[in-house]
Amino acid sequence: MAKSSVRSFGCALAAVASLAAGTAVAQEKAQKGVSVGALERHSQNQTSGQDMLSVQQQLKRRDDARPTLSPQQLTDLFLSLDHDKDLRLSRSELKNLPALRSRFDTFDLDGDHRLTYSEFADYADTAVGELAQHTP
Repeated sequence: MAKSSVRSFGCALAAVASLAAGTAVAQEKAQKGVSVGALERHSQNQTSGQDMLSVQQQLKRRDDARPTLSPQQLTDLFLSLDHDKDLRLSRSELKNLPALRSRFDTFDLDGDHRLTYSEFADYADTAVGELAQHTP
């Protein structure tokens, strides 16, 4: 076999192997409670002997260390931010939350330029640390 055909065969074999590995990772992504990054770290750490259980334990410890807001705290915060008491937050009512103001359009799912409680709760899931500072 010529060197170029051996090289082509090697490249094709590597492509098939990477596709097969991608399929395995795609199947693992369906696991509940394990992020894609954790799966990637797990596949990289298999040679070092780290198993999936220890990765899940590390993720649980990380999640347990994050600040959380109770439903009552979230409701109280929403109501304290709603100055005109229409049960919707306009961009002007969010002066104390610059991160939310900058991402307002991302969370305004219905495009009415106001955040409902549900839309605000979606934001709260991503920024508990920022909101915890503003709880009444």
